[in-house]
Amino acid sequence: MERILASDIGGTTCKMGVFTPELELLHKWEIPTDISDGGERILENIHQSFLSEGDRLGYSREDIIGTGLGVPGPVDFNNGILNGAINLNWTHRKPIAAEFEALSGIRAIVDNDANVAALGEQFKGAGMGHKDVVMVTLGTGVGGGVVSNSLLIHGHGGAAGEIGHLLVDYDQRFQCNCGKKGCLETVASATGMKNLALHYYSGSKDTRLSREIENDTVSAKMIVEAAQEGDALGLQVVDEVARYIAIALSHISAVTNPKYFIIGGGVSRAGRILTDRIEQYYRPITFPPAYENTEIVMAELGNDAGIYGAARLVRQYLT
Repeated sequence: MERILASDIGGTTCKMGVFTPELELLHKWEIPTDISDGGERILENIHQSFLSEGDRLGYSREDIIGTGLGVPGPVDFNNGILNGAINLNWTHRKPIAAEFEALSGIRAIVDNDANVAALGEQFKGAGMGHKDVVMVTLGTGVGGGVVSNSLLIHGHGGAAGEIGHLLVDYDQRFQCNCGKKGCLETVASATGMKNLALHYYSGSKDTRLSREIENDTVSAKMIVEAAQEGDALGLQVVDEVARYIAIALSHISAVTNPKYFIIGGGVSRAGRILTDRIEQYYRPITFPPAYENTEIVMAELGNDAGIYGAARLVRQYLT
C-alpha cells in the first residue's frame, strides 16, 4: 500500500495530504504552524502528524515513497536547502530535505511554495492536460511558478519564477521588500493595491474608500468591492493593477510561451473585473505568436494546490 506524503508549510497552518502513487488525494488536513523558538518544532510537528495519521489510516513508514514539502522562501532545489523564511522565523539557510529525512527516515524533496502551487495547478487544476503553464499568485506579495514541459523551471540559483520582481512600474514609485523599486509586487499585490489607492486618492469625499484611506484602514478587499460597485477610485486601481500584470505576462509570453496563465492568491478573488482587464491590456502589447491560443484563467485548487504540487515533485523526482 504505497503512499506519498505532502505538506505545504505556511506561516499560520501546514496543509497536509496523503496520496496514492498515481497522485489521487486520499486524505487532507491541517495543523497549526508553531513559529515560536525560531520555528524549531515545525518539521518535527509535521513528521509527528504524518505518523499519527498513518496509525489512523493504516500506512507505515515502509509504505511511503517519499515526502514533498512546499516552503515560503527561496530554495536551492538540487540540494533541498531553504535560504531563509521570514514567515516561519527561519532566518538562515536550512537544509529542509536533509533534516526531514533525518527525522522520518523517508526521502524528502522541497521547493518554494509558489512553485509547488504552480505544479499542482498544472497537474490537477486549471492547467490540467497542458505541459506549459505559468502561475501568478497575487497575495500580500506576488509569487509565481513556471512549468515548462511539465517540469518546474528553477534556474541556476533557484530564482526562476520570481514574477513579483519583474520591473513593470517604470516610474519606480514604491519600495519593494527586495530593496528595489518598480517591481510588480509593489503595484499588483494586496500591498500594491493599497499603494495605488493612497497614491491616487485626492481627498475627494465622493468615494466609499475615503474613510478607509483617511483612517489608514483601506484593504485590497475593500478596493475590489468598491470597484465592483462602480467606485471611480476603486476602478482606477483595479484597472492599473491589470495593466501592470498584463505587462508582466507579455514579457513572460515572449520567453516561455505558456498555454495558460493561471491567476491565484487572495487578490485573484476579484474575478472577471480583473481578468477581463488583464486580457484587454495583454494582447495589444504582446508578440502575436507568443499569445496565440494562450488563455488567462483563474486557479482552481485553492489551498490544495500546494500539496498536489509537493506530491507531484515526489512522483517526478523520487520514483
